[in-house]
Amino acid sequence: MSKNLTRRSFLGTASGAAMLALSACTGDGPASGSDSASDSGKLVIYSPLSEEELGIAIPTFEEQTGIKVEIVSGGAGELISRITAEADNPQGDLMFGGSLGTSLSSIDLWEEYVPECEDEILDDYRIRENKVSTYCLVPTLILVNNDLIGDIKITGWDSLLDPALKGKIAFADPAASSLSNVLVFNLLTAMGDGRSYENGWDWMAKFCAQLDGKLLSGSSGVPKGVADGEYTVGLSHELYYASYKDDAPITAIWPEEGSALIGGPIQIIKNAPNLENAKKFVEYALGQDFQTRYMEGHSSRSVRPDVAAPAGFPAFDSLKLYPEPIVTSDVQDEVLRMFSDLVYA
Repeated sequence: MSKNLTRRSFLGTASGAAMLALSACTGDGPASGSDSASDSGKLVIYSPLSEEELGIAIPTFEEQTGIKVEIVSGGAGELISRITAEADNPQGDLMFGGSLGTSLSSIDLWEEYVPECEDEILDDYRIRENKVSTYCLVPTLILVNNDLIGDIKITGWDSLLDPALKGKIAFADPAASSLSNVLVFNLLTAMGDGRSYENGWDWMAKFCAQLDGKLLSGSSGVPKGVADGEYTVGLSHELYYASYKDDAPITAIWPEEGSALIGGPIQIIKNAPNLENAKKFVEYALGQDFQTRYMEGHSSRSVRPDVAAPAGFPAFDSLKLYPEPIVTSDVQDEVLRMFSDLVYA
């Protein structure tokens, strides 16, 4: 569900001495270089991220740079629409978070900027089109309620076809949930030939029958439904698992057939009023310091090879992973229509 657009400020405890710029990607000290003459001492960030995530990111950036950050919050789609409407007179500098697919399909909205630390990022997750960087990675997975699962063995997506699970699988409507949208393509690819979403429809028909006509209205309902015992299993991702794992009888299963790896995008708005400040934030968000704190505080995987996986999570090299699907809106609409027809057949 999208959030209403709101505007707020974060102001850290920066002193005048903190006006020095960040070092490129290490986040450990100042870097050389001067601001654009047009830059003020502020940065306007458009973001769909939670208060928790922004609380990890923004105050430290302000303390390290002396730049005052203003946040405009809303759903990713709302923010993209706003940036589009403001294209002739941009009011924001940067978009932080959202959907990689949405960011790439709106590529003309962004300023070209290649981070100085680009060679420190994992090869497969470096900048796209010289405009869209990825600051976090989130694999999909299966959530299992330990109290309800009984003798059913869950090893991957195919385990969800067990007849005992019919009507007991939590899955959000992909027309309303960007996570479930990714999961539909993940399932089609992994359970087809492993290369294309087009060859997994026979398996998908069986999975949709298992849903028994039940779809949740949003992705946040999936972990809650599994944790509360309303569903035995659910399709979700690591961040939701991290939010519930310490307080609910749930286990995460990274499917043997392969998880989709969802990327969190960050990009500068074209003709940003505070361009140099926006560049500093991109470098900061990709730096080892923030990446480590974000992993520890939000259980998010880093795009840097020098930052470990969150505690208790398997290493990347132990998982089978598929890239997040990037498709045209026409393809997406057709796939979602076919999925809906199967669910409500």
